[in-house]
Amino acid sequence: MKKWILTGLLVIAIGVTNVIHVKATFRVNDQTKMTEYVEGVRHTEIFGTIEYDGIETSQKINYMGVNPTAFSELNIVVGDNYANHYWDKGTLTTIIDNIHNRYPNYDVIGGVNGDFFGAYGIPIEAYVRNFEVISAGLGNGRNIIGFKDNGEVVLGKPCYDGYELIVYNSIGEKKQSLTVSRINSAPLVAGEISVYFDNYTGSIGSNDTKVTLLGSETHYDDYGKTYFGRGTLLSQTNEPIAQMQPFTFVIVGNNFNNNELITDGDYAVVQKKLACGFEDVRFALGGWAILVKDGVAFTTFTEGAAPTYRHPRTAIGVKEDGTVFFVTVDGRDNAGLYKGMTHPELAQLMVYFGAVNAFNVDGGGSSAMVLKNTEGGYDYLNTPSDGTPRPTTNGVFIVKGEHIPVPEDALFPDTRTKLDNISSININESGYIDFSDVLHATGYRVSIDGVEYDTEESYYQMDQIPGMHEIQIKALGNKTLFKDTDYTEIILYTVYSENMKKIIDFLLDYTEQEATK
Repeated sequence: MKKWILTGLLVIAIGVTNVIHVKATFRVNDQTKMTEYVEGVRHTEIFGTIEYDGIETSQKINYMGVNPTAFSELNIVVGDNYANHYWDKGTLTTIIDNIHNRYPNYDVIGGVNGDFFGAYGIPIEAYVRNFEVISAGLGNGRNIIGFKDNGEVVLGKPCYDGYELIVYNSIGEKKQSLTVSRINSAPLVAGEISVYFDNYTGSIGSNDTKVTLLGSETHYDDYGKTYFGRGTLLSQTNEPIAQMQPFTFVIVGNNFNNNELITDGDYAVVQKKLACGFEDVRFALGGWAILVKDGVAFTTFTEGAAPTYRHPRTAIGVKEDGTVFFVTVDGRDNAGLYKGMTHPELAQLMVYFGAVNAFNVDGGGSSAMVLKNTEGGYDYLNTPSDGTPRPTTNGVFIVKGEHIPVPEDALFPDTRTKLDNISSININESGYIDFSDVLHATGYRVSIDGVEYDTEESYYQMDQIPGMHEIQIKALGNKTLFKDTDYTEIILYTVYSENMKKIIDFLLDYTEQEATK
């Protein structure tokens, strides 16, 4: 049996009197230890005991980690089971399915559960998904961990600089960002804008411009602590609105949108604006107690979930070299084999694994860790104390796949000349798409069943996948003089299987022979 020892230094202060401080000894005694690598992600499982302050307890420990600063194709993301306008919980495997559906560029390797949650699965603290602040938390003032594109990890208590409205054009470029002065109440002075969500039960009066957006995703809580909305233009009026429509939000302001900031094809986001070092995090979620700071494990805790009791736990740590890792410890199992850990023990364990900073997320029955298996599915590595995986509000995951580029700034107002439309399109039986050249176009974008492909020439060879396909094409302008055309009308094109082609050829030959008789 190997013994790994993490021992504090003996510090002697010499002055008028001698004071000696001795840090507690922490040991991990691994009876069995297994390490494997799955697509570049390290997983280590330890069965054994830990010793802390002279007390030994049996433990099952799982570690999963990767250094995203060293591998551009491996990244840290968050995921959830929020369904468009509703908070909801999900198991890690359900959340992984949602990540794959939301982001085709990511393949999840593994991950752990995330934040604590309240009614309906609302996360207690901030939750950021691809730069969107889906939740700003319920005002409990807990810690969050944020992940930036450059590999930097930010840990601490977030703060906010009010609400903001961000408008993007049809190709995802940022048109403008404006301050939102009020939520669910009217602007007080000229130049302010307010946003009403559909939980507002009154009428929206005044002669101010009212721009209604149909929400693709909206979230808020019953206490007015957090609001989020993403949507597209539905209508605009200066008349009073007697009642909010479901799943909409309304932007109100004197002469707002006279400059056509929000037009058909654009989408807008209303969210709390993160500050205090979290401004440009792509993904973030909440937890509670900080376990390790600057390489030092905390031994006394004034916050956290039952910090002095042993429970199943989940923690997230960051090493000096940028490695991000997750740890789960089992506990409360039916057989009573594994005891779980207190916060001080968990903090020592995170230092044992090399953390310079670490904090705990939801634990107990919510603790869960999954890893991709050889069949493409996912295995739970820990033993859920409920006997089955518990649905949680969100989770944090290691994925293979590079991030979608950060949105570029659009030209606004856009005074460029719009390119002429594509006038003709031909598709032959081999799937070769040929279309008219457009003067001044820098290239073309071909959309096949919603997936976009760019080409510099006025032709494109599509894959011959059997089935009915929807095809649209537009010409691309440049950043200074010309802007894109709209997509053409949808063209339906059918690719037949080889057997179907033989049947069609036979029928054509038969018809031709009958016609010549």
